[in-house]
Amino acid sequence: MLQPYPWHQVQWQEMQQRISGGRLPHALLFSGPAGVGKLDFALLLAASLLCDQPDAAALPCGNCRGCQLLAAGSHPDFRLLQPEEEGKEITIGQIRELLVWQALTPQYGRARAVIIEPADRMNANAANALLKTLEEPGREVLLLLITARPAALLPTIRSRCQQLPFAAQSGAETHAWLSGQLADAQQAALALAISGGAPLRARALVAEGGMERRERLFADFAALLEGGQEPVALAAQWQPLSLPETLATLHGWHVDMARLKVTASPARLDNPDLRERLQALSERVDLAELIQRQGRLQEAMRLARGHPNTQLLLEDILLGWSGGSRQARSAATTR
Repeated sequence: MLQPYPWHQVQWQEMQQRISGGRLPHALLFSGPAGVGKLDFALLLAASLLCDQPDAAALPCGNCRGCQLLAAGSHPDFRLLQPEEEGKEITIGQIRELLVWQALTPQYGRARAVIIEPADRMNANAANALLKTLEEPGREVLLLLITARPAALLPTIRSRCQQLPFAAQSGAETHAWLSGQLADAQQAALALAISGGAPLRARALVAEGGMERRERLFADFAALLEGGQEPVALAAQWQPLSLPETLATLHGWHVDMARLKVTASPARLDNPDLRERLQALSERVDLAELIQRQGRLQEAMRLARGHPNTQLLLEDILLGWSGGSRQARSAATTR
């Protein structure tokens, strides 16, 4: 990507004003929901700083030595720190290597850039080690920390970074961009609503079959509440699916059902196409229980960031909805 997304124009202009005014800090924290393009923005900013011939809008040229090295993943003045495996943490070893690297001088260009994503995946030792870099930044080094969970970072890390927020999107420019990506304005609007205003997540949802999976999940979920599905068997059917996606989908339905319990005409639903079906399901449970189940799903989503027993986690959620006994739910969580 050689230019910012339409919904990033304000942030891009702010960054360029800071650069031109000599006010760029040594550390920036990009925070906001997943799927709004924070990593792409950070990569573009790094490319701009490392480009030999940025244009009048400070966008990278894409052709110079710096841009070519960056595209090849071999620029000596750039580092991208991410977990080495999905579901793993960023380790103290990775941060220690960064400490050694940041003590060097730039080999090309006028700056160096480091992106840590997601920053909230640093383990405790890594986070504490990063504080040394934040307190004693290397020469010409810009640190870009990216997270969807800023509260999960150490307060001392947050206080040493200037923050740049990225919000969920629902404006006309975002809709136009997504409609162009999907070639279907109606589908784009629905996908964006389901994704909580995260355009990149909405695009992936459609491209990777997420809309079809969601429809099947809802049919299974409705059948469970109506007594036509057995929870343990259903958990086994859902086990091969993406656990974070499944839990986020269930959570969105719970939120909408709670909204529909409060008022028959809520200002917004994350699943507007399911309004009537969610209304019918919401009549099977009271508001207090819906809120309690939202909390259980939020805890399950937290656990899903590690390496949980997927089958047992899903059983616990589904047994609760099926009206299974307290003893059955307890057994599912302690096995």
